[in-house]
Amino acid sequence: MKFSIVTPVYNGQKYIRETIESVLSQRGDFEIEYIIVDGDSSDKTIDIIKEYEKKLKNNNIKFKWISEKDNGMYDAINKGFDMATGDIFAWINHDDKYELGVFEIISKTFQKFPKINWLEGITSYINPNGKLINSGLCMIYNQKWLFMGVYGRNAYFVHQDGVFWKRELWNKIKKIPTEYKFAGDYWLWINFAKFEKLWTLKASVSFFRKRDGQLSSNMKKYREEQAKISSEKGFLNLKIKIYFWFKTKLKKKWHNKIMILLYKLIFWNINRDYIDLNSKNEPIIKKTNFYIC
Repeated sequence: MKFSIVTPVYNGQKYIRETIESVLSQRGDFEIEYIIVDGDSSDKTIDIIKEYEKKLKNNNIKFKWISEKDNGMYDAINKGFDMATGDIFAWINHDDKYELGVFEIISKTFQKFPKINWLEGITSYINPNGKLINSGLCMIYNQKWLFMGVYGRNAYFVHQDGVFWKRELWNKIKKIPTEYKFAGDYWLWINFAKFEKLWTLKASVSFFRKRDGQLSSNMKKYREEQAKISSEKGFLNLKIKIYFWFKTKLKKKWHNKIMILLYKLIFWNINRDYIDLNSKNEPIIKKTNFYIC
């Protein structure tokens, strides 16, 4: 099995070393193809990339990179996957990083369960200095809700840096439209959901760095693009919106019991399978009666 990991970057000298190291430190019975697509940076990003290119000449990791002007982050991501030759695709931004040893768990999961084509693990949050802000939760995703554009709008987000998928799934959509500068990931999940279920892996996979100036912090523009991609119409969408609004109003001591009861009553037929790890760190399928693993 070969991983093809893409990192889009523009003027990312401050954090890109951490991102690169988090990819290169992965060990296991798999290959890694790491592709960095630089948008013609004016800082020392290219020097750092060249430094790693020299280091990896005699390494089993296949390292590719280009530097040229692009039409935004999603154009860079498309270019990266055009260069990819692996079985499993993912992208991680230049300021985020992977958990140590996670590729081994991901590869075992895809190998043990061939029907799984799309997988998300747990993403935690770190500050600009890399200090943990809060640990992520294991969230369940429903295919119909994904296709409706619920997640990231009326419910919790799909965290891009924790998502992996098979080449065959990418080939069905081929590219993310470059007209989207902020919500290209939202478009991608909706279109993936036309074909596949997103499975959840109950394991720490990645770290998302919260900092000023990142694209994901511009929620106004993100919401504007979401509105172009999908609508909020329909009774089911209304039920979901009310449910997650009510969730924000409950006191903590009553929160879980009441929300689980409401979830069972309102969404009783929702698919709740997910992947957990047993005592030997092997992936197994489990079920839950809630949207949290």
